[in-house]
Amino acid sequence: MNSQIRQPVTDVWHHHLGTLEEALDESIRGLQNLLRLDEYHRHGHEQPKLKESLGPFGSSTLDLSALSDVLGSSGRLIPKERLERISQLLDDLQKLHKYCQSTPNKLPYADLEEDEAVIHQKAEKHLNEMARIFANLRIAQLEIHSKYKDAEHGPVFKEFTWRTLNPTELSVCPPFIVNAEIGSDSGPVLRKIMSLLESRKPIKVVAMRSTLKKTYSPTSDPSVPATLAIEMIPVAMRGVYFLQSSVAAHDFHNRLFEGLTSPRPTLLSILAQKKGEDGPVFQLRAQKAVRSRAFPAVVYNPDVARGFVTCFNLSANPEGPTDFNFAHFAAEEKDFAKEFSIPPDGTDPRNLVPVSAYLELTRRQRIGKLPSVTITGEDGSESTLLVSQSIVTQMSDQIHLWKTLQELAGVDNPFVMDTKATLTAEFGAKQKALLEHQQEELKKDSSHREQVAVASAVQRIVSHFTGVDASEIDIQKLLATVAENPGQ
Repeated sequence: MNSQIRQPVTDVWHHHLGTLEEALDESIRGLQNLLRLDEYHRHGHEQPKLKESLGPFGSSTLDLSALSDVLGSSGRLIPKERLERISQLLDDLQKLHKYCQSTPNKLPYADLEEDEAVIHQKAEKHLNEMARIFANLRIAQLEIHSKYKDAEHGPVFKEFTWRTLNPTELSVCPPFIVNAEIGSDSGPVLRKIMSLLESRKPIKVVAMRSTLKKTYSPTSDPSVPATLAIEMIPVAMRGVYFLQSSVAAHDFHNRLFEGLTSPRPTLLSILAQKKGEDGPVFQLRAQKAVRSRAFPAVVYNPDVARGFVTCFNLSANPEGPTDFNFAHFAAEEKDFAKEFSIPPDGTDPRNLVPVSAYLELTRRQRIGKLPSVTITGEDGSESTLLVSQSIVTQMSDQIHLWKTLQELAGVDNPFVMDTKATLTAEFGAKQKALLEHQQEELKKDSSHREQVAVASAVQRIVSHFTGVDASEIDIQKLLATVAENPGQ
């Protein structure tokens, strides 16, 4: 097992074993209490037991023989058949408890290179060993609550396998790991991974990716995506938990724990350190891989919601466009060294087109143009390099992939964007109409207030010069007069 993934897997393994040990302890104590209670009911009334319980004072003041006859048998004894069953169950639980304690570092796993049938056999063996623990725990709880009926439950637990486990039990079941290494030719590996996941076994396939270089067959148009991308597996297998992450993500370990404890078949795509690569160097490379969209961070959890879009999470990726694209990332990777070259002497600079712009050109427009990338050295100097058609193809692949992921996650879905634009336009039109109506109403209201003010002033003047009480002057006639002569 890869050293980078061993510790997180070990942590989950220990966590789940601890949970199972606690459950076994609780069930063992519950069964032991049942046996103690039965022992008391069987022998608690006998004179030696009474003498021991009552002490010297009770023994001297009470007739223990008579008391023993009065108490007699309680009638609440456990039937012999059930007593034997509980004793056997208790013995099984204690053995299982020892098994959990003796296997804390024996992580069950297989390598993807192994025969597929062998991998399935190993997974079945491990999962059914875990199922045996849960079966005994279920029986113990039924016995503790006096609900176990052999005729009803016996046949069920006789055929009990991991397929009978509920999602909660599966989530605390120590995981079975399948190690995979994904290189430049990922097609055969991904097809075998998908075949394993199709079994619906809750196995965890950990795909380590130390290189992000892909191998492409020749094509007339390198901008047309033509390879199976691991990030697209959730589209084909919607019931599979998928995580693609690296140490560059702040929540890497939490996400990894979540994936390893999912009750579903799980695929974990992890960016791995290269042989001899220092930790800080790898950390920086991982950050650049995410920033350039060469290795987008993806979480697809089918248990988040029923809707497909809601299950996608791209929040660990940088927002908005980035000036550091796939070609920039690849130019710093030794794996891609042969894909970059210095422009030949005499090359017309006008024919050197940044690869991002090159991909926007039509086939006809590309004639005579050379895809390139400008990189900045450690001393701050800039240099322009030609990029191979393989880089053009993979960069096109990554751009299409990122756009597809955004659409799947509802971040940049054309339908959603069009709907939003339509709703925004409709809302804007309604707001404009409402504003114009309010302005017109305010204008009318202002004009009315001016007319009232003028009429009131006239009312007071007439009252002053005629001596007529102001209340007797018809204000409505004055308003009509003011309205007919607004300029006077």
